[in-house]
Amino acid sequence: MVKKGAKKAGGGGGTAAVNLFSDRPPMTPADVQRIADRWVSVQMRLVTWNYLDFIIRVPSSTNLYIIEQQIKEQHCGSITKLQLWKTLVHPKNVLKDFSRTLAEEFRLDDYSPDEEVTTGVCDTDKDPDCVIFYDFHPHESDCPLLLCSPRNNESTPAPLPPQPKMTR
Repeated sequence: MVKKGAKKAGGGGGTAAVNLFSDRPPMTPADVQRIADRWVSVQMRLVTWNYLDFIIRVPSSTNLYIIEQQIKEQHCGSITKLQLWKTLVHPKNVLKDFSRTLAEEFRLDDYSPDEEVTTGVCDTDKDPDCVIFYDFHPHESDCPLLLCSPRNNESTPAPLPPQPKMTR
């Protein structure tokens, strides 16, 4: 039978506190603001056709340039002359400065931290925080393949060519 080891003198027997984050610098106020940034639902509405409407969730510090890129990505890059309006399609609501953030444009800075910020839980049933209307021109091309009309553009199918008769 193996003898159990005797306890050491000096007692203690506890574990020493180990600081796992000793090499990490302390957080700055900018880091805290970045973490506690409010997430907003932005509903994108196409002016002419509501079938292409979509909603994205982004931080309120997102620039309108990023919103523009998201719209272009949604349409696979085949759009030009994108124009944005906030809340309502009206000449006074045209968004021109794409370096501004959503918080600046929609005045989202004055908010109190709610359950979504502290818990990270997203409530998708609520109304969107921001509504952006957009319109664009389709991609113009000089490609002859894209500009030609389809062959047999009739509503009735073309007749099949006669089949050669098989003889035995």
